[in-house]
Amino acid sequence: MELGQLVVAPLDPRHHTHTLIFLHGRGDTSANMTEALLRWSRNSRRRSLVDVFPTVRWVFPQAEPRLVQKDGHTVWPQWFDIWNVLDMSDSEELQAPGLRDSVASVRRLVRDEARKVGGLHRVALSGVSQGGATAAHALLHLGAVAADDAPPERPASPRVVVDLDEPPPPARLCALLCFSCWLPFPGGSLEETREVIGLDGEDGDAVRAKSDEVVRNTPAFLAHCADDPLVFPEYGRQLRDELRGFGVHVEWREYPDGGHWLNSPQGVDDVVDFLKAQGIPAAVE
Repeated sequence: MELGQLVVAPLDPRHHTHTLIFLHGRGDTSANMTEALLRWSRNSRRRSLVDVFPTVRWVFPQAEPRLVQKDGHTVWPQWFDIWNVLDMSDSEELQAPGLRDSVASVRRLVRDEARKVGGLHRVALSGVSQGGATAAHALLHLGAVAADDAPPERPASPRVVVDLDEPPPPARLCALLCFSCWLPFPGGSLEETREVIGLDGEDGDAVRAKSDEVVRNTPAFLAHCADDPLVFPEYGRQLRDELRGFGVHVEWREYPDGGHWLNSPQGVDDVVDFLKAQGIPAAVE
């Protein structure tokens, strides 16, 4: 399944150094996500993330419309179905089919963007709410880097910045960023968590998905607001603890307000600092 997507090109027409893939929440759209994140979510200097990082290509995939099985007739955009939003473990098995399909699609998108920008280490994966839950599972299923995912011998286009003298980068994403989200099917080992959705063996990725190298090497930024009325902060803390148990270095932020979204402006400031620390160039202020 190829996902529809909305793309915001780098503001700097001369350079494309990184790509950030951002998954929207349940019932939302890529268009709404783009508007909310890049126009209305601002840091303490009143700048959006696209303003701060002018060499980043922003990719907003669109979830497929799926049946809401609880009422049996509503269809809306969601990465996977949920029976009870207040208790994610309720009828949890219903989440597996959609999550399997969505993770497979996001995994292909990540690799496509890696080839365009010059390597997996130049791609960050992010999401809010159900999109963040899907992004987390996509990282867990990404596996090791294959030869066709390695940085190209020459830039794919004049705008892509690739230093051919650099040593090969470690197998990793640039970053994982999750906001107001949780981990579907928690409580198992890394291998057990992968096995739940039964993705291994599909799209030629059986061997790569067994490796935890990308998981261990990818830094994560998780943020949650204490007044989130939909996904309670304890779900975010559980995701934090599970990822740390898998060997991920996690930066955790919990804010007093902000609801089911990014805290602003402090939360956006923290995202900026985190992305800068991962080597994404920021505009001169």
